[in-house]
Amino acid sequence: MVLEFKTAIKYRETFVPGHRDAIVVLNNLLQAGIFTQYVMYEGKNEVRIAGGELAKVIVTQDKVLLEGAGKSSVEPVSDPFKQVESLLNSLPIEDWTAYGYTAFDLARFYSAYAKVSLQSLCHFLIPETELHFTKQGVRIKTTQSLDLVRRQLFMESELPDYQATTVNVDQSDREQYQSSVSTLIEAIKNARLHKAIVSRSIQLSGELDILGTYVLGTKANNSARSYCLNLGDVSAVGFSPETLMEVRDGFVVTNPLAGTRPRGVSIEEDIKFNNELFTDAKEVKEHSLSVWLAQDEIAAVCVPETVRILNFMEVKQYRCVQHLSSKVGGQLKADNTLWDALKVLFPGITVSGISKQKALEWIDRLEAEPRGIYAGSIGWINSQGEADLAIAIRSVYQYGDRIYLNAGAGIIAESVPQHEYVESVNKMNTVLNNLVLKN
Repeated sequence: MVLEFKTAIKYRETFVPGHRDAIVVLNNLLQAGIFTQYVMYEGKNEVRIAGGELAKVIVTQDKVLLEGAGKSSVEPVSDPFKQVESLLNSLPIEDWTAYGYTAFDLARFYSAYAKVSLQSLCHFLIPETELHFTKQGVRIKTTQSLDLVRRQLFMESELPDYQATTVNVDQSDREQYQSSVSTLIEAIKNARLHKAIVSRSIQLSGELDILGTYVLGTKANNSARSYCLNLGDVSAVGFSPETLMEVRDGFVVTNPLAGTRPRGVSIEEDIKFNNELFTDAKEVKEHSLSVWLAQDEIAAVCVPETVRILNFMEVKQYRCVQHLSSKVGGQLKADNTLWDALKVLFPGITVSGISKQKALEWIDRLEAEPRGIYAGSIGWINSQGEADLAIAIRSVYQYGDRIYLNAGAGIIAESVPQHEYVESVNKMNTVLNNLVLKN
């Protein structure tokens, strides 16, 4: 028998003024046993911590499941994005925010991509406890003891002196990767598609130290969004340079990054690589194609006269690489929701290709392993129709007892296989050089 709440579940709320270090507070919350499963998400001058499961919605290979808040349901999977939307909206919870991920492998329900990982393909939790850190202070929402949660903001504690783990990476895949790139270049030259992103994957044994990797990674990397999460048998830490989708007041924005150069070892070399982004026809073409398709995707769900390109071809610089960046946005049509926008934008152009459907076919053909969360999205969505989802790249993932790192490169007709391999190495090093494993 399933019991349902007749009235909405309400959070207890309070506000604590002043600055707090979110990662220290998260460590305090974990040490106090207030929760074990959590998502921390940082970006746009704010940090969010969501812990404990008041309710969750999960998509597997064949089912969509809802558990919590007095409700339970299982239904066959058909249109997972819209099914997740419906189930989240059915929950008797006031003013909720759902945190989690959408794995790249969800593309199998909307395209010819067929690979699938063993883990959940989508996992969103509505937390028992939520902390929202801003410059002004910390807003706390919880269904647990408000005093117990608030107390963790004032606990004086120090994080361990984390040290990166030296990892010997097997690079025997170089020949195979470059061969895949060559195959794809030939297909592009034969007009079978314009562009596709081919990725590499490496696996390690061991247990990821989530907080340690996040602490070292944030010191070494600037990013558009950073995150760490522990959802049972799935964990992740990442420093994404790119948002898949932001939605505020019905206005949806996507941020394609395409065109890459490494960072220089000197100011002069850095400027040289920066200038190459604008003078290399391959990089400019790759970026322009991505913006063109993003505009088409946004136009499919937005009011036509509101669709526009923002911040065209800026350069975003990160620790190991620098990219050409543009934003494309538009006002959602009255009968569309953020989930409709997510369906057309997912997976991101810059991690799939052009045309997206053709690119997904080639990715499925050329890559040996399912991507899992890599190149999907991580972030949050709320009951007010707002969302902030980062493309899950420059990340490390733990599935069970195995650790995965992935990186790819955008391939067009002018690509050089050897250069694309080096690009994938530079991207993977963003996390690999700051990896902390538990003893």
